[in-house]
Amino acid sequence: MLARLPVDLSTFSELRKQNYLYIDKTKYAYDLITGGRRFFLSRPRRFGKTLFVSTLKEILLGNRGFFQGLWIDSSNYIWKPHGLILLDLSILGIENAETLRVGLKEALLRVAREYGLPIDLSIDTPEFILYDIVKELKNKFGRVALLIDEYDNPILHALKDSDRASKIRDGIRKFFAAIKGLDAELDFVFITGVSNFAKAGLFSGLNNLQVITLDDQFANVCGYSEQEVETFLANYVQLWADKADISYAELFQQIKHWYNGYRFSRPESSVFNPFSLMKALESQTFKNFWFQSGAPTFLVEELKREYRKKEYRLLDLASLEITEYTLGIFDVGATPLPSLMFQTGYLTIVHYDRAKDLYKLGYPNYEVKTALQKYMLAALAKLDFASADQISNQLKLALNNGNVEEAVKLFKQLFFNIPYQLHVKKEKFYHALFQMACDVAGIKAQSEYSISHGRIDLKLELPHIIYIIEIKFNKTAEDALKQIEEMLYHEPFVKNDKQIVLLGLAFHRAPGLFDITFKEKRI
Repeated sequence: MLARLPVDLSTFSELRKQNYLYIDKTKYAYDLITGGRRFFLSRPRRFGKTLFVSTLKEILLGNRGFFQGLWIDSSNYIWKPHGLILLDLSILGIENAETLRVGLKEALLRVAREYGLPIDLSIDTPEFILYDIVKELKNKFGRVALLIDEYDNPILHALKDSDRASKIRDGIRKFFAAIKGLDAELDFVFITGVSNFAKAGLFSGLNNLQVITLDDQFANVCGYSEQEVETFLANYVQLWADKADISYAELFQQIKHWYNGYRFSRPESSVFNPFSLMKALESQTFKNFWFQSGAPTFLVEELKREYRKKEYRLLDLASLEITEYTLGIFDVGATPLPSLMFQTGYLTIVHYDRAKDLYKLGYPNYEVKTALQKYMLAALAKLDFASADQISNQLKLALNNGNVEEAVKLFKQLFFNIPYQLHVKKEKFYHALFQMACDVAGIKAQSEYSISHGRIDLKLELPHIIYIIEIKFNKTAEDALKQIEEMLYHEPFVKNDKQIVLLGLAFHRAPGLFDITFKEKRI
């Protein structure tokens, strides 16, 4: 009988007690604990950070019994317990600077009570309480570890109010500064979060903090590599394949298309989104599990801001190359959009140019691409998510049925509300909008499709129809159709059993005017 999948469980001890599947990450834990003293790791939400922190906790407490059969159990690790302080800032009810102080104070006093430490309960300052607890634990155990999970959660939840978010950030910075004075007493510190406020000086109080977010050695510390999936999850994939009556290889390729592709290193090494993968294997269906589990509110709100729209209307993933420094920038009201989207998991590294020392970003997988584009389209078109989704579904139906007139009406609905000042007077801009709308609708669309004698603007392939599309801006639809015919763009597809529609589209935009005209020819 197969072990249960840990879909919503991130407590290592419970996972082991209740015989859930565990994909062994203890080699990474060993390398961290024995190889350094101060570490910071950022990964997107629901990416296994909390489970890894929980794994570190049990190792540092010396609970070897939970690790039978795992890599670290047969290593030379010395199972001497540490005095441990574990703080999860996502569960402390922090809404402002004052609740940050209260939340940290209560969490630290809880640690003191658990260990029976003689701490003065009248102390009101978290930094002083931390100092006393660390000193007492050092005397009691000889070794002390501090684990901080989701350190940035309170800041991210307050980003709509930049003043409040800044005060919370400054409060956390003050708390981290107190750790500097405990350098001799703290043997191990590990901090996780979604974002990296290091460039904003948040970690300036921590001596020799190693940021391992893009460290090649720890690229797969969270998420599951293809090898790990093949080793630990092959039986679950086979079970699903048998039920769906398809081959293992075919199903595995579909799973990779949906959920693999995250990369956190210079060398090519990608990982699956662990949450989505487990949900898919459990339900034996493909869905956008990660986004449905709770879109990051702060990112959605950021996408609605006018200045952000001006950024992502020009976000050309085909040429988006940035430095590692830019990837790591994050601060209240001062985060470049590519950095924001990389750190939140909506873009990932797709290539590293060693000669230029630049990273190229792109969508990690189909799940993320469709979810993000749906929200970006809704934000640009000033529609709510449900309305944008409904129009997208109607668009797919119209194109499936060969109803070009209805499809063009729906495109107008989507694009009509985009403010004039956000439009770029180039065909490329409207080409990108059209591609985005097709992606959101789940239509197989290929941009800049190369053939032997030219390049097609867009090729759409539906179950019974292929559309060959040429897009023009402030020209005529007849000009667009004429180009398709003269360049014989449709020629490679005439032997296909599907109907071919040649479609010239012309976008017209001026102050107070937006229109799309079309001219079609069926073959």
